[in-house]
Amino acid sequence: MPISITSQDNDLATLRQLNQGFIRAVASADAAWFERHLADDFLNSNPDGMLSDRAAFLLQVARPPSISGLDVEDVRVRLFGDSAIIHGRTTYVKADGRPGAGRYTDVWARVDGQWLCAAADVTRC
Repeated sequence: MPISITSQDNDLATLRQLNQGFIRAVASADAAWFERHLADDFLNSNPDGMLSDRAAFLLQVARPPSISGLDVEDVRVRLFGDSAIIHGRTTYVKADGRPGAGRYTDVWARVDGQWLCAAADVTRC
């Protein structure tokens, strides 16, 4: 019996790829990736409690990262029609060599057929 791939399966696969792209782009300071994948009105809640708009986030992410070995685990993708929420846990090495960890929540929306990140929230511990 052939396996049927549904549009929901396709969306989930796309969102998982976008999540990996997001993490890779943060780790490599790839602001161009974010230029293509952020909504025009994107907002980011930073670990320090500040809120960054799209322009400020692009400037921030273009700087060389102060962490290394960024990895993600416990990723959960929740699909709600033309919107989705992605939760994940990050691990990394701080500039002083100590291990670090955090969580993030990203909100994605399908805009004109393309998934764009509309909001992100980052915590660190």
